[in-house]
Amino acid sequence: MLLLQKKLFGSLGISLLILILFIYLIAFPLIDKIKANSQEYLDNQSILTVLHQKETLFKELEKTYQEREDDLLMIEDAFLKTKEAVGFISTLENIAKETGNVFEIKTVNSFTPLPDEEGDSFLVLRISLWGGFSNLLSFIASLEDSPYPPYRLIGVDSLNIKRLGKIDLANLSYNLKIGDLETIVGIKVYTQ
Repeated sequence: MLLLQKKLFGSLGISLLILILFIYLIAFPLIDKIKANSQEYLDNQSILTVLHQKETLFKELEKTYQEREDDLLMIEDAFLKTKEAVGFISTLENIAKETGNVFEIKTVNSFTPLPDEEGDSFLVLRISLWGGFSNLLSFIASLEDSPYPPYRLIGVDSLNIKRLGKIDLANLSYNLKIGDLETIVGIKVYTQ
């Protein structure tokens, strides 16, 4: 019995030693490798999440850029090209005729900032209109809704209105009557 007990304890000791060696030499390295692979997987997951977020943001920015690009094209069309200034002045004359006003250009000035300066380029027109009050209002409304390529960047800088009397009519060669208005309008048109 003692021999059997020694063999049993010997077998148990050897089995225990083999189990400890197995755990130390095989299980722990496997567990460490599993931990390293798990950490690498988690790192890759976070990288993929960041990439997905960047892709989503990129798509949103691309969509927003397309929308803004369309807006930019409309804005560029809103500026008067310098070479089209004469055509624009002709449009003002036509608007004056259509609204029953007599039209005369007093001054034309342009401003273009130097390359190292900030500011906008613009054209300033001082025009005189003669006609009735409703004609003046029609001119200003037509100026705002001008069909000539849609210049929406037009501003009325100044507006001076004077009622015409007998003395004023004597100095003018236009077919006007007492009570009509002489209006001096300052118009600012932004240019490219």
